[in-house]
Amino acid sequence: MRLESVSVKRYRSAENVELSNIGDLNVLIGKNNAGKSTILTAMRAFFLCLRGGSVVTLDPPIGSKAIDFSQRDTNQPIEIRLQLQFSVSSVERNVLLKDLANEAPQLKNAIENLDRSLLLSVSVQMMPPPNSFSYVRLLSLLPASQPTAQQPERVLLSVQGLSANDLASKYRKIRDLSNDIESIRNFLANLEDDFRQIKRDSPEGRSIGRFLFTRRAGELKPATLQLVEGLLRDSTSYGDLQSSGRTMVERIAENLAATQAEPLSNPVETFSGLQPSVPQYALNVLKDIGKLSVLYLTEQRRPVGKEEAERLLQLKTQRGGDKTLENIKLTVQSLLGVKIDAFASPNTSPQSRGAEMDVDDFLLEVNGSGIREALRLILDVEFLRPTLLFVEEPEVHLHPALETSMMRFLKGISQSCQIFISTHSTNFLDTGEMKNVYLVSKANDSTRVQLLSLEDAESTLPKELGVRLSSLFMFDRLVFVEGPSDEAIVREWAATLGENLNQANVGFINIGGVRNFTHYATESVFSFLTKRQVECWFILDRDERAEAEIQALKDRLGEKARVLILEKRQIENFLLSNFAIERFIRLKQSLSDVKQPLEPNQQSVATAMAECAESLKQRVIDKRVAHILCGSVHPQIDWNQEPNPPITERVSNTLGRMQQHLHDAEHNSARVIEEQTRFVEQNWTQQKLDFVPGDILLDCICQRFGVRFKKGSDGPRLAALMQKHEIDTKIRELIGEMAHG
Repeated sequence: MRLESVSVKRYRSAENVELSNIGDLNVLIGKNNAGKSTILTAMRAFFLCLRGGSVVTLDPPIGSKAIDFSQRDTNQPIEIRLQLQFSVSSVERNVLLKDLANEAPQLKNAIENLDRSLLLSVSVQMMPPPNSFSYVRLLSLLPASQPTAQQPERVLLSVQGLSANDLASKYRKIRDLSNDIESIRNFLANLEDDFRQIKRDSPEGRSIGRFLFTRRAGELKPATLQLVEGLLRDSTSYGDLQSSGRTMVERIAENLAATQAEPLSNPVETFSGLQPSVPQYALNVLKDIGKLSVLYLTEQRRPVGKEEAERLLQLKTQRGGDKTLENIKLTVQSLLGVKIDAFASPNTSPQSRGAEMDVDDFLLEVNGSGIREALRLILDVEFLRPTLLFVEEPEVHLHPALETSMMRFLKGISQSCQIFISTHSTNFLDTGEMKNVYLVSKANDSTRVQLLSLEDAESTLPKELGVRLSSLFMFDRLVFVEGPSDEAIVREWAATLGENLNQANVGFINIGGVRNFTHYATESVFSFLTKRQVECWFILDRDERAEAEIQALKDRLGEKARVLILEKRQIENFLLSNFAIERFIRLKQSLSDVKQPLEPNQQSVATAMAECAESLKQRVIDKRVAHILCGSVHPQIDWNQEPNPPITERVSNTLGRMQQHLHDAEHNSARVIEEQTRFVEQNWTQQKLDFVPGDILLDCICQRFGVRFKKGSDGPRLAALMQKHEIDTKIRELIGEMAHG
C-alpha cells in the first residue's frame, strides 16, 4: 500500500489542510510553530488508531483534551481522512474482492466490474472529551481520477454518529469484560498459602478486607473486587475457591461472547447495504493497514547508546546477520565518513553481557552530537525497515555537510520507504531535485499548506542569478540589498525600532551591488514573485547617480516592486550620529591595543567628522566626474535591424559607436569637471555629509582615535548603538512598511 494524499481537519492549528500528490520523499518546510509537526502527529495518530485492525480505539493518541481541537471547539470531531488513499495492488485487490464476494455473493457482477486502478480511502474521526474515542468513519474505494457517475466512490463501510456511539459502548464493554477475566485469573493464581492464612486468622473472613488492600486488589474494578471478595468469603477450601473462580470466569466469558455477537442498535452502511455489524472484509482491510511499519522520529530523539550497540553485536552471532551488519557499516561510512562496530563491554560477566559501539575506534559517547544524531536516524531505519517514515527536524545538531549526507540517505531509501520530513532548514529546499515540497505557514492561527512548484521556479529563474529557491518560497516579503552588511544594518535598525522582521516573514537577497540591478530585476523573476504575491523592495545606494538615472531604475520595475534610492550616498551615511560614533569608538578602543588613545566625546567626534569630510571633498568631485565619463560601454548589436546587413557591417557599426562614445567623453571631460566642481561647491555646506562615501568618512574619523572602521563588520555594530530618534525618518518609515506591509 502507498499513501497518495492526506487530509487533516480540526486538529490544533490544522483546521483544514491537505497534502496532495504525495511522492516518495515529501518535505514540509516552514517556520517554527507553523504546524509542520501537527500534520505529522496527525498522520501518526491515524496509524496508531488502526494498529490491530480495530474499527474503534477507546484511548486514541490525540483528542483527549480540548487543546487538541482547533480553537478549542469540541463541538465537532477531529477528522484525519489522511485522505488515506492507498493504491491497491493486484494481490491486495484480489484479496479484498474475494472477501467482498464471500460476504455479498448477490453482488458478484458489481464486484467483478470494479476498476482495477481503484484507490482505498480511509477516514478516522476522534470524538471530543469527556468520552473520547476514535473510529473509522469511512472506508471506500475511489477511482484513480475524480469520482464520476460512471465511476462513483464505492462505500465499503460508513459509520454514522449513532452507530459510532454504539460501537464505542460495545468496545468498552468488551474491554471491561476482558479485563475482568484477566484480572480475576491473575488475582486468584498462586493464592493457596495466602488463602489458608486468611481462613486460619479469621474463619469469618474479617481479615479479607485487609488482605485485599495489601495484595494487588488495586488492579480490580470496584464491582470485580466485590465479586472476588465474595469468592474469598464463601469458599471453604482452596479447591472450592478455584472452582468458583473458574465458574465466575466462564460466566464472564459467556457474557463477553454474547456482547461480541450482539447486533448494533444503529446499523452501519456496507458495500451490500445496511448491516447490524462491521463486515469482516472491512476488518481485514483495517488489519492490513495496521500492519504497516511506521517509524516516527520526533525532534527530541532518544540518544544512540547501548541498545543499538547490542543490536549490532547480535548481528554478529545471527545467521545471515554478518551480511546485514556489513551493509549497515558501508551505509554509515559512505554517508558519514566514519567506521562503526560493536563489541562486548569489558569487565562484564557472561551472564550480564553488555555492548559498546565504536566510531572510528573511539567510544560512541566521545563523538560529536552531529554524528550521534545522524546515526540515530540511519540505525533506526536500517533496523526497522519501515514502510512509512516521519522525521521531525532531521537537521537537528547537523552541520551543513551532514545535512547534505542525510538528504542523500533519505532520497536513497525513499525508493522503498515513503518519507515525510518537517524542517525549517532551507538547505533541504535548496539541495535541489525535490519534487514534493510543501510550504507550511500560519495565518490567523490556522495552518495552511501549499505544494511548491520547484520545477516551475527552476525553469523560470536564470540559474546564474544565484537566488536560493528558499528565498522565493519561504518569505512573504523580499528586500533586495546591495550587500550583506546592508542587510545587517537594516536588521539592527529594525530591532532598535522594535520591529521583528523574522516574525513578519521578511527575507533579504544580496544582489552584490547596484550594477547587478538589471540582472535581478527581470520580467521572469517578478512574474514568478507576483504570482506568489510576494511584496518586494529594492534598497540601493545613491552613489553619484543623477535624477534621470534614478528614475530609470524605478521605471524598470514599475508597480512590481518598490525601489528606494537612498537620499544619501550610501547606507553608511545614515550611521553618522555623533553619539553612536562616540560609543562605537570607545568599544573599539577597549578591544584594541591602542596605547593612551585619544578619548572621544561628542564634540571631538563632530570636529573629526567635519575635518574628515573636508579632506574628502576632492574625492567626491572625482567620483562624480568618473561616474559620468567612465561609465561602462557595452557592445550592443541590433539583431532586428532591417534591411539585414552582414555581420561584419554590424560589428563595425557597433565598434564605431563605442569609439565615438569614448571620444565624446574625452572631449567633454573639461566641461564635466567644471560642472561637477561647481555643483559640489554650491551644495557642499548643506550636503557634504550626504556626498562623501560614508564608509571612508567613518574610517577617517575612527583613525583620529587610533582605531579603524571596517565596512563589512562594523556597519551593523554601529547601527546597533544608535537610538530610535537617531535613525532617519524615511528609514523608519521604510522598516515599518516592510514589517507591516
